[in-house]
Amino acid sequence: MRTFTVSDLIRQINLDLFKYNDISVEGEVSNFTRSSAGHCYFSIKDAKASIRVVLFATNARFLKFRIENGLQLIVRGRLTIYEQKGEFQLNATAAEPAGLGALQLAFEQLKKQLAAEGLFDAARKKPIPMLPQRIAIVTSPTGAAIRDVLNVMGRRFESMHLQIYPVRVQGNTAGREIATAVRHLSRWELHDVVLIVRGGGSLEDLWAFNEEQVARAVAECTIPTISGVGHETDFTICDFVADLRAPTPSAAAEIVVRAKNEICMHVDADLRRIRHVVESRVRNYRHELRHLTSSDRLYALPRRIAFARERLERRRLTLFRLLDVQAKILRRRLAATEEPLARFPARIVKRREALMSVAGHLQAVSPLSVLSRGYAIAFSRTKRGRKPIFDSNQVAIGDRIEVQLKKGRLECSVDGKTMGLETVWPGNE
Repeated sequence: MRTFTVSDLIRQINLDLFKYNDISVEGEVSNFTRSSAGHCYFSIKDAKASIRVVLFATNARFLKFRIENGLQLIVRGRLTIYEQKGEFQLNATAAEPAGLGALQLAFEQLKKQLAAEGLFDAARKKPIPMLPQRIAIVTSPTGAAIRDVLNVMGRRFESMHLQIYPVRVQGNTAGREIATAVRHLSRWELHDVVLIVRGGGSLEDLWAFNEEQVARAVAECTIPTISGVGHETDFTICDFVADLRAPTPSAAAEIVVRAKNEICMHVDADLRRIRHVVESRVRNYRHELRHLTSSDRLYALPRRIAFARERLERRRLTLFRLLDVQAKILRRRLAATEEPLARFPARIVKRREALMSVAGHLQAVSPLSVLSRGYAIAFSRTKRGRKPIFDSNQVAIGDRIEVQLKKGRLECSVDGKTMGLETVWPGNE
């Protein structure tokens, strides 16, 4: 009997399992986990057994739906033994829901998620303007949808301002292009409404309008949006998130642009209704006016007005007389006040002459006038200030004195003095 090492045995079993290199296994998902690297680990089971499954990130990224516990799944891959733990497992390369298609399951899962977030709520829907002036259309420039939209708009309202934002509407990059277009239009805010349209097709053909990035871009758009994707029986996630869903691209064009003749008919109907209301009210007012003119109280109105006018005139005359009397009183008071003021200038002249006479006398006896003739005044210094010197006995030899001249003063000291018997005249020395 041959003895194997553990690794040799597992390697041999893996070689024996090579015939199970491409198999499909159906079972219910349990114990699902996803690593930070994107690898998926779970088990699939039936009523009697279960098997471990690993789906690496390189293959998991192609899934259109989310793997969840309890989901009935068909897993395709190969059987292997995980050498480090010696566990039997299925290395999956692909997976799809049993019974329900992968795209349909992904559609239902995303629809449920966005509905729970409130993206389908009617309260967040923006109203569509009745007659938008600028319309943006997100679609393929070569598809049948744009031709239908242009045909309908040209027939219903010519010279409408349209801008086509060209995108792919099918393929791996279509969803990203559509979401980018909607975000750009929302940021620019140059249009009144945005149309997102595409012709009919299978679920796979319309899948770009079921991607989460498109749904969130439409939900966040600040401009009202209309989704017209596929035929009447086709529903996409974009339809549920948009502010308004149109069954077809042509219907979207009919909704966003009302026919000019319909608008004119609506305006004419409103004018007729307004005219009828106004004429009816005028007739009612005329009837009420006739009733008032025939009443006794209305006949008495002119007499009441004349009486009020007469009373107002009497009061006006009374007020005029009172003002005239007050004016006369004020004039008399003003005249009585002006009479003393008229005599006041003569009194001022007399007082000025008397003042000039007194000033002349003061000037004649002023010591300053004596100084102007060459004389001086001597002052001694005391604690109380300066004191005129009238006698040589008031000072002693060596005292400091001040001599006031006509211009300026002199500070001197006493070098000598006499008894007052001598008289020294200028020029006799």
